Amino acid sequence: MRAKAPSSAVVRLSGIVAANGDGVESTLQGGSCSVIVTQVDKTALNALIIEAQDKHDAAVEGNQAGQYPAGAKANLQSAIDQARVVANDARADDSQVAAAVTNLNAALQAFVASVIQQAPGDVNGDHTYSIGDLALVASYYGKTSTDPDWSTVKKADIVEDGKIDIADLAAVARKILESE
Repeated sequence: MRAKAPSSAVVRLSGIVAANGDGVESTLQGGSCSVIVTQVDKTALNALIIEAQDKHDAAVEGNQAGQYPAGAKANLQSAIDQARVVANDARADDSQVAAAVTNLNAALQAFVASVIQQAPGDVNGDHTYSIGDLALVASYYGKTSTDPDWSTVKKADIVEDGKIDIADLAAVARKILESE
């Protein structure tokens, strides 16, 4: 965060006339005063708040691949709310804005990293290795990366060699045995 270039102005007063309670007027001596105004640039903070709020709003908590663990959204929202306090504070200085950006960015990165990933071999996405996974791999047996539906069946290519064959069936069977 960088502060915008300070602006300065000189305020001059002259021809000042004051009156007392009896209506007697007096001319006061004029004077001048220099004023310097510094404005903190909150553009990056506001953009990050929008980005984080969008990710928060689009996220779903649950236990499936692509979802977030319970409480992850609340943690991110708390960080967003704290950053908004700084963004809305007209007295926030450069270091406070920079700290808010750092903290919100860290919270956002932790949130994104917490997304539940599908484990290799968990072809049906139920977070266990079972006969259901083995059945799916068997149903895709013989498919290769040149098949038009590869993007759909690729998840069964456990050994990641561009084909679904006995090696993939064996890998899933091994995971089932290891998980028992």
